Amino acid sequence: MGLDSMNREIQRWLRGEIPQPSWIQGDRSPVWTRLYSDQPSVAACDTLSSVLGDLGVQRMVVGHTVQRTGTTAFCGGRVWSIDVGLAAYYQGRPEVLEIRGDVVRSLR
Repeated sequence: MGLDSMNREIQRWLRGEIPQPSWIQGDRSPVWTRLYSDQPSVAACDTLSSVLGDLGVQRMVVGHTVQRTGTTAFCGGRVWSIDVGLAAYYQGRPEVLEIRGDVVRSLR
């Protein structure tokens, strides 16, 4: 489908011009997948390398899966999971992911 096409379709949906696209629904969609944020497998990290290469970026930042120990890096630092559970139920504490050039770190 391509990233530009996906962005255009989501924009149209958010403006109320079309129904919600089926590809954005479900736990395997680009928005809801936990493929990279819940102890990804070697195969998932290999897929991530391919995705990052196709997009021409160095890393991905994801949420939606609470990291009870705080911001967590997976796949050799190529994916950062930043959901620290700020809801009262999880009792997480605020953190910020700082990215300066090639240096990435969590500020607690």
